[in-house]
Amino acid sequence: MPSGTCARAGSLACLSLLLFVPAWSQQSATDKLIDEGHYARALSLVQVALEKHAQDVNALVALSAIQWAFGQLDASTDTAQTAVLAAGESAAAHAQLLNALGAKLASSKIGIIEKLNLAPRFHKEADRTLQLDPDNLYAHEALARFYWYAPAIAGGGRSKARRLVNRLVQLDVVRGYALKAELDLTEPDRAKSLAAVQSDWRQAVAANSGSYVAHVGLAGCLLTPGNDKLREAEDEARKALSLDPSRIAAYRLLAALYVTTARWDDLAVVLKRARAAVPDDLAPEFVAAQTILDSNIMSQMTRAEEYLRTYLTQPSEGLEPTVAMAYWRLGMVLEKEGRKSAALEELRIAINLDASLDGAKKDFQRLH
Repeated sequence: MPSGTCARAGSLACLSLLLFVPAWSQQSATDKLIDEGHYARALSLVQVALEKHAQDVNALVALSAIQWAFGQLDASTDTAQTAVLAAGESAAAHAQLLNALGAKLASSKIGIIEKLNLAPRFHKEADRTLQLDPDNLYAHEALARFYWYAPAIAGGGRSKARRLVNRLVQLDVVRGYALKAELDLTEPDRAKSLAAVQSDWRQAVAANSGSYVAHVGLAGCLLTPGNDKLREAEDEARKALSLDPSRIAAYRLLAALYVTTARWDDLAVVLKRARAAVPDDLAPEFVAAQTILDSNIMSQMTRAEEYLRTYLTQPSEGLEPTVAMAYWRLGMVLEKEGRKSAALEELRIAINLDASLDGAKKDFQRLH
């Protein structure tokens, strides 16, 4: 889940990253930063807290969540386990361990046998979390995903997942509808699936018009390729921006929308605003470049190259495309520009940074 390799700007798959937030017990300054996607900033606070007290449970839970956001799933699991050992009665610690185990179960980097071995541990942590906190949002959410995606042999079952989603709607209406939208997106009938997803997000907005996540979610599904509701998508993204200009998701969506509609001046304005508001997260630059690449807008490949090189000037934020992914995309842009040798060099860097990028390997072999 938290791979940070979300490739298609404005897609519903990308939006799900907004919702896989980690577990914590109370809203400290660190928790707020994590909630808003500022993982690098939160890490600095966590490191200070752990230097003072290595067994600080809240700091350990937060560190595990940050590691999870950067795709460090083994480290995240180990840190969450340390938090559980430090405070076995902490629902937040067990919930974060559950979150980390769930991410490993969802990862494409581990095999089916390992996943089957992880499943009993996952259920044990879910049961313990709910014993300590029967209304724990993260336990309901994690279990619903498990039941939805897991095969029957591992205990999966979509009817069980739906029941948990309904319960989550009662506990937290936006999170509940957000999860429902994620699951509805997987239904095979594309038209019915997208209609259901749109309905889910509209219900989330209706239930809580002051929710940043709800407006971003609705904007994202309205931005789906082939949709004729781009004006409404822009309105929803701008509503989110007005609610909280310090978060990055609305800027990402607007960047994708302005590329899609060839509004280059508006794109320049929103990218400048995003850099000023959230200087440590350049994801809108990546999204703009990716959308140009996906849309094969040959006249704008130089612009896409510029955006990707800007993105590579600093480390990527958690749950954002990795540096390796950006080098891969840069290689694809350079190929479009007819610069084959330069493209191969960027692909080589991407593969060296992340050997799991099978797509980059295929592109390298194709061009070599």
